[in-house]
Amino acid sequence: MPKTFLYAGVPSEDEAVPSAGGDRDKVSILVIGRPTAVNRVILEMSHLGFSDSIEWSKSIPTDRHQEAMRVLTRYVFVDS
Repeated sequence: MPKTFLYAGVPSEDEAVPSAGGDRDKVSILVIGRPTAVNRVILEMSHLGFSDSIEWSKSIPTDRHQEAMRVLTRYVFVDS
């Protein structure tokens, strides 16, 4: 797992304080598909250690039939 990701204890976007080690960028990761498939992918990412399933948003319905999306927001350090 790249060490550029910031995990637990990261302030919200409103509370973010510039880091002495470099700038941070907000990155959103989307998983879109049938709700059962989306949940399966998130579970597999959890098993791989990429993310914890509770870090993802609740299921958000799309305008397509039987389709939903979930979002994971991470903050990454940006090298100059």
